[in-house]
Amino acid sequence: MTGPPEIISSSDAVLLDFDGPVCAVFGGLADHQVAAELRELFEGRLPDAVDRSRDPFDVLKYAASAGGFAATVEHRLRELETRAVEVAPPTPGAFAVLESLSRRQIPVVIVSNNSEAAVRAYLGAHGLTSMVVGVSARTNADVGELKPQPYLLLQAASFLGVVPECCVMIGDSISDVEAAQHAGAKCIAYANKPGKREQFMKYQPAGIIGQMTELI
Repeated sequence: MTGPPEIISSSDAVLLDFDGPVCAVFGGLADHQVAAELRELFEGRLPDAVDRSRDPFDVLKYAASAGGFAATVEHRLRELETRAVEVAPPTPGAFAVLESLSRRQIPVVIVSNNSEAAVRAYLGAHGLTSMVVGVSARTNADVGELKPQPYLLLQAASFLGVVPECCVMIGDSISDVEAAQHAGAKCIAYANKPGKREQFMKYQPAGIIGQMTELI
């Protein structure tokens, strides 16, 4: 089986997820706090699943399905994400990986369901902007563009001028694996929590890592 470093070496570009592989976006300002703040924007009772969810994206998806309110919720989520990345803990090994890829002139595009504003704020604050060539992330309330749909990956590949089949996606969720498969790209799954490796194996990614430094 081809190892993760070899998969990267044989790829034209790396499409790197943000929340997980680069930092824990809601590791300081907790995701359930953000979800609760988003729920306060609504009047009236929400569906139980949305009302109980700790995931801000569940609230955004509900707003999109309810119609007419998604832009307001997305705008507030963007504000909260940008605040969250100010205190987001960096992922161990992420800087070393980005530094290695930059030194080897392997282009990196951040591909994230988080807002582009939050991603760029984090990169700027941590001196990482020069290590990535672009950001393909959420810029509006259209949840149909978000992973597991392939839109953001295809956008990144188009920006680079390469075909998706020559790219490798690195992400820590099933949606990253599915998005890569839908786009035709390879995927290295980052199993950063117990039980994830077994979950990923069912989807047969090109590789699975437990630490970011395994990429180098």
